[in-house]
Order: sequence, then C-alpha cells, then structure tokens
Amino acid sequence: MKKKFKLEPHMHTAEISSCGRIPAAELATRCHLLGYDSIVITDHLNQEYVSRFSHEDDWDTIMDHFLSGYKTAKKHGSEMGLNVLLGAEIQFMVNDNEYLLYGINEEFLRSNPFLHLLNPWEFFKKYEKEILIIQAHPFRGGNETVFHECIHGVEVFNSNPRHNNYDHKALQLCDSNPHLFRLYGADIHCDEDFGRSWMLFDEPIFDSQSFISSVK
Repeated sequence: MKKKFKLEPHMHTAEISSCGRIPAAELATRCHLLGYDSIVITDHLNQEYVSRFSHEDDWDTIMDHFLSGYKTAKKHGSEMGLNVLLGAEIQFMVNDNEYLLYGINEEFLRSNPFLHLLNPWEFFKKYEKEILIIQAHPFRGGNETVFHECIHGVEVFNSNPRHNNYDHKALQLCDSNPHLFRLYGADIHCDEDFGRSWMLFDEPIFDSQSFISSVK
C-alpha cells in the first residue's frame, strides 16, 4: 500500500492562544511521536488577543509575539523531521465566527496589519486569490450565521470533544455548495485532543502551497 502522509491542520499553542494548554515545543514533539508528517499552527488572531498588548497600535510587536509559538514549534519540528506550517484562526468583529487561514507567511502578516478589523466580505474580496479561507466549526454551539460566499470551504469535521459542533450541518452545507472545500481538524488545545482526527494526503506536505494544492 502506498504511504499516506498525515497532517493536522488546526491546533493552538499555549504561548499564544489563551485557550491553548500545550506549549509549542511539546505540540511538535507529541505530533511527531503520533506519526504526523506535517502540522499547521493556527493560533487565534482576534481583538481579545490584540487587546493583551499595552500598545495595541504596534503591529510589529504584536506579530513578534504571535509568530513566536509557530517559530518555536517549527524549530523543534525541524529537528525531528516534522513539517510545521504557519496558519491562523482569525475572528472578525461582526460575530463569533472563526476562520482558518492557510497560505499565509510572516511577510503577509506583517504587511497586512489589523486584519481582524475587516469584515468577512472585505477580507474575502481582498485576499481570496492569495490564501485559503476555511470557516472553522461553522455550526458550533448552534450557530446558524454562515457567510458561505466569504469562504473557500468549511471544517466539516471538528473532533474537539468539549463542543457540540453539529458537523452534519457543515456536511449538508457542502452538499448544497459543492464548490466548498472540506477540511477535517482535531482543533488541538489540550491532552485529550491529540490523535482524534487528521487528514491524509497522497503526497508529502512540505509547505503551505503544497497543502493548498493538495486540498484543491
């Protein structure tokens, strides 16, 4: 049987995400031990995070901190042969919906300050050709406000055990909108989240562009 390549596209570091409980280096180590070939660090980027800084207008300082979790995971992953990619989970001000961003890099984040102050329509219109925008757990907690015209796809399965994600509704949304891409994520925050789900690919995922190409 041809080897499949195992990837986790949704996880949070304790250094950056207030809900994260696993330090970035430990995230990388544990995923490596579980046989993952690649992971994507998708720490939260929202107003709650930005407001933690005394100078909320200093975007470079905010990004220095935001990128530190990813960079720590990447450093430790590289030592073990684990590919660590940069992503983000952004939340705009209009509601509680959250969106996973793939295809971003440090230059993108630094040169596009305060992305969370846009609304979903503005964001999609501006960046739809540059990055992949996936709504995370779109129906979590009974949410019914899904702007499917502002995304490339949805997380149709989120295995986080502490939430009712109504994944069947996400699948129904994709059935009704077949152009939407479908992602699966463990949404790793703490010990019980490891190894509950993952994505398998026929080819290795070395960077964000190979991930996006494989999803498409």
